[in-house]
Amino acid sequence: KQWYQRRVAITAGVAGSAFTEAIEIAGKQKWPDKLVEIMRQLDKSFVEELRGCALHFKELGKYEFAAESYQKLGELSSLVELYIESHQWQEAFTLCEDHPEFKESVYIPYANFLAENDKFDEAQEAYYIAGKPTEAVKVLEKLTHNAVAERRFDDASYYFWKLSMAYLKLANQAQTRGSEEEVNQYLDKFQDYQHRAEMYYVYQTLHRYTEEPFTSHLPEALFNMARFLLHNLSQEIPYGVSKVSILYALAKQSKNMGAYKMARHAFDKLQQLVIPRRFQQAIDLSSITIRSKPFQDKEELLPMCSKCSTTNPLLNQMGNQCINCQQPFVHSFYAFEVLPLVEFIPENGISDLEAVKLINQDPPTSGGKGWQESNQGDVQTMSFENPNASRYEEGDTFETRLQNWESMTSYQPVEVGPEILKKMPRSEVVVLKWGSPLRYQFYKNLMPDIILDTCDSCNRIFYADDLELQYLQKQACPFCRKSVAQPEAAVAE
Repeated sequence: KQWYQRRVAITAGVAGSAFTEAIEIAGKQKWPDKLVEIMRQLDKSFVEELRGCALHFKELGKYEFAAESYQKLGELSSLVELYIESHQWQEAFTLCEDHPEFKESVYIPYANFLAENDKFDEAQEAYYIAGKPTEAVKVLEKLTHNAVAERRFDDASYYFWKLSMAYLKLANQAQTRGSEEEVNQYLDKFQDYQHRAEMYYVYQTLHRYTEEPFTSHLPEALFNMARFLLHNLSQEIPYGVSKVSILYALAKQSKNMGAYKMARHAFDKLQQLVIPRRFQQAIDLSSITIRSKPFQDKEELLPMCSKCSTTNPLLNQMGNQCINCQQPFVHSFYAFEVLPLVEFIPENGISDLEAVKLINQDPPTSGGKGWQESNQGDVQTMSFENPNASRYEEGDTFETRLQNWESMTSYQPVEVGPEILKKMPRSEVVVLKWGSPLRYQFYKNLMPDIILDTCDSCNRIFYADDLELQYLQKQACPFCRKSVAQPEAAVAE
């Protein structure tokens, strides 16, 4: 009877325009059908009544009718709050497309929601969309720490790379603002995280090598990776990285490949560390047997600098650079062999884009006439004039710059002018296109028969066959995980 009387009271209230009382009765009785009936009879002039309907709809979980109430009122801010509260993200995104002023109001709560539900990758992207790069960096830092703590070193490498690129974006924004101090701070972070990404990327393979019975990498690759890590280890070893694992892999592969001097050094270093029990016997035995081997490394294993042709020792006290000209070695990021690349920079006044444009031009020719006939008395001769010979033999070329190289106290790339840039075959040039405020990096391939590919996302260089195999196996770059349907040649484009 009371139920019937209340429904009659609502009908009477609506008929007498007592909408407020009718809404209160329907709300207390939790009758969404009556609330919908009342709400749809109201126009936007009934502000308080429509707000009352929206409030009761939210309490009843009827968010679509609450949204209808706010749409009648034209209160978009209340509608956004409703979408956020009810986690109707798609509707909120649709609203942002028509009203971009609400983007920050929507994407920050969305990013927080994702982070609370352990969807950190998506949260990081949402913070960027909201224009909050600092919060995006914090999410990445948390992701990175968790990956290292859980020994997911490949994920840690990926997150460190994303962190580095995030700081590069911040540096670009700081440069736009004219804050030189901030630019330098962000670029320092960028370089640090790039270095850490490389370390964890390589260490993942060595960690699996020491922990698992099988590996897909060749002994030469493991040897090169261990040397790369050893030369890049600073005084502060990255969190989670085991120096024992690095030295054990290096010692074992050095011994197998005939790098006995390097193996002896690695075994001596291992004896100074706390060694896991499962490795102790093998290391002790190898430390004794290595004494019977020659105290030298095979000559074919010694890396040669492409710039100054200096043969470098396997154990380089200067780190991952030439002991003579100090050019940093450039490695293939799968086999980690030293690539025959020499870095060069355009002369002052030539921008990066202008340099790329000059390299992409067709090389000049000498205008040779090909076969030439000559008559000298009774002797007739024919000679062939090579129209491209002057490109390498006449004037100033990259090769002559290398021949005239002089030792300096600090490393300095080869500086080339527009004429040399025009003479460079585009297939022999590798360009790493870093974003502002960094400049492009240019390398000349001194062994054109070796075909190289580069990932345009992370600017890592690979042997073409290695990168193609990785694309076939993983459908992505092994370092930055960018999905690429078909690899492109590493030439100046």
